[in-house]
Amino acid sequence: MEKVLITAGVHGDEIGSVMIARELRGWIEGIGMENVDVIPEVNPEAIEEGMRENPKDGKDLNRCFPGDLNGTVSEVIAAELFGKAKRYDRVIDLHTYGKAGRCVPYMLTDLRKDFNREFCRRMGIPYAVQTAGTSQQMFLELSKIGIPSMIIETGGRRWLRDELDLVKDALKDYLSGRAPEKVRFFDSYQQFSVEKAGYYVPMILPGMEVKEGDILGLLEGSEVKSPVNGMVIGIKMEGTYDPEEQNLAAIVEF
Repeated sequence: MEKVLITAGVHGDEIGSVMIARELRGWIEGIGMENVDVIPEVNPEAIEEGMRENPKDGKDLNRCFPGDLNGTVSEVIAAELFGKAKRYDRVIDLHTYGKAGRCVPYMLTDLRKDFNREFCRRMGIPYAVQTAGTSQQMFLELSKIGIPSMIIETGGRRWLRDELDLVKDALKDYLSGRAPEKVRFFDSYQQFSVEKAGYYVPMILPGMEVKEGDILGLLEGSEVKSPVNGMVIGIKMEGTYDPEEQNLAAIVEF
């Protein structure tokens, strides 16, 4: 029987992931599923402060793997977690989407590796997105040593209950061995931003398809248009936009 590790709370401001993990742990313990472990609060200091980075060293934990037992607080957490994760057959890291953003639930992993693609096929999440991006993320470092692993993104910083429940139910189905629905694979995605700051009003929703030139939203009343053909997987929600901190949309390209 394969051993599965589910983690959450890597980023302390993504409380929705912590909620899913806590609820899953209660369900797993209730039915006595002994091959699955859940760590809902990987980065407790960051969660307590509601910060993406650990307040003790200012580092993004998901840029610290495989870690260093003699390093800073975040590097030590990463090293201890990575050492534990290597003992599992599959690893799922739960996240909620971006600052002041919202997304459709999707899986993020290195799809060039067949074992990750197969992992996605077994999960009841409708979309899988390729990334081999920023190094020192747990799922990428585990993939490098042959362990199927992924991030699941859902909801937003202002968590959305329906999207959280969709992911929680999909994980229950996966862990119970129920067949998932068909997964749609995307080989690339683009995070779109503009240099101008101001008040932004989105005109699209996550999951909508767009063509190049379609209006994504209004920034200070001016139209912001899609640079590509594709499907919107994440958006900036209505409010003040700061290009130093946020993207306006994430689009998987057709």
